[in-house]
This record gives sequence, C-alpha cells and structure tokens, in this order.
Amino acid sequence: MVRSRAVTIQRPLLAFLCLVPLGSAGCGSTPSSAAPHPTHDAGRDTAAAADSGAAPEADAAPEADAAPEADAAPEADAAPVSCDEKAKSCASSFGSLFTKSDGRADGALVALVRPVDQKCAMPNSTHVVLELSTEGQVQRLVVSVNGVAVTTASAALLGPAWAEGWHQNISLDYPAYLGVHSTDFKTVTLDEGVAFICNHMTIGSKVSVYAYSDGSEPSSAHQVHRNDHYPDGAIVPNPTAQNPTYLLFRYANQTF
Repeated sequence: MVRSRAVTIQRPLLAFLCLVPLGSAGCGSTPSSAAPHPTHDAGRDTAAAADSGAAPEADAAPEADAAPEADAAPEADAAPVSCDEKAKSCASSFGSLFTKSDGRADGALVALVRPVDQKCAMPNSTHVVLELSTEGQVQRLVVSVNGVAVTTASAALLGPAWAEGWHQNISLDYPAYLGVHSTDFKTVTLDEGVAFICNHMTIGSKVSVYAYSDGSEPSSAHQVHRNDHYPDGAIVPNPTAQNPTYLLFRYANQTF
C-alpha cells in the first residue's frame, strides 16, 4: 500500500494580504465613459475594516531610572529609511481638504502605507497610500499597485509652483504633456509596484500628487494612473526640482 502524505504549499505573505477590496477601495482597469470619475479606490478595503481606526503604536515610555545622556555627540547624517519603516508615522485620523475636482495635492510626506501595513488607519490591500501633511491636515492619496505597469518621465511641474494645498482643475495627460505612451511602460508585480513608489519617496520631503477626488470622502483622492476619459494621475517626488520626476502608472489593457 502506498502511503500518501500531505504537502503544505507556502504562499507569500503579501499575496495572502492582498484580499479583494470592497467596491469603494479597489481600482478598476478601464473606467467607463458612462461614469467619468469612478470613486472606488479612495477608501479602505475589507481586510482593513477591523483595524480602520487603529493608530500607530506609541513608543514605549522610558524606564523610571533611566537618565538622559550628557554631552551626547551630534548624530551623523540619518541613514535612508527603509520601506519597512516608512509607515511608522502613519496618522490615526485624516483631514477634509479635498473637494470634487481633478487636481494636484502638494504636501510633505508623513508616511507611505503599503498593502502589508494593515495596522495603520484606513489601509488598503491593493494600493499604496501616501499620507501628506498639508495646510495643517493629513490627506490620503491612494495609488494602485495591483496589475499595473510603470515608468518615469521628467518635465516641469504642471500647474502653479509647489505650495501646500489642493490645487483644483489641473489636467495632466501622459502623451500630450509628457510624451509618454503605453509602450514605454514596464509591467510589474504588486511587490515591484510598491518598491517602485517607495524607492522614490523620502519621509518629510515635499511631494505633489495629481489625482481626483469625488468630494464624498474629502480625506482621500485617487485615480493616480492613466485614465482613458479624464485627466491622468501621477506622483512627483521632487516637485521643486528644476526638472521634476513623474512616476506614472497604467493598466495592462490601456493603449495610448
């Protein structure tokens, strides 16, 4: 008699976490012309619902008998923050700055929340969330990394000079303004999409994000990718540079 034995298949942890989001959290591949501005990727998803109000854990209090060090030497230049650490300062609540418009959000990067960072407030299992401090509030920019292709381009910052706030009615078009077409993109896995964003971002730095808000959830904006029937979205991690870098995203079935 041949004995059978069970085989355990190890699946990557990240794939386990990338659950199917609620209708308000995902981001469809090709928007319908009948609904010019889909609203489905601005919020949280099913996996995040239980932890949606969770704030980042506070640093442990110092021991009672610990005394401050005297005459400590100044620290050397801080080492780059790894992707594993860029969510540590994620906010526990968000502002209400976004109004219904295509536009550009300008602010300083507070946190980069990956799909695996489910302890942050309003996480998302298929999107990276950029948390920007602007005009005294923390706003969410929700960026799909599931089933996308990516590329970069350099051009002057479209719209007014960088200044904190939500700059409305700015219309970015990849081919017209950046000279970028669908064949210029590289398809990436979800992990690679996360790394593509994370490796360009520095906590505390000025950032611009071209996005759309439908006004129903004024803490969040989304559609940060190529859009077939309305303005495109993009991340600019160095908006005050002379020739800033645009991080661009498209879905597999989009040609332009």
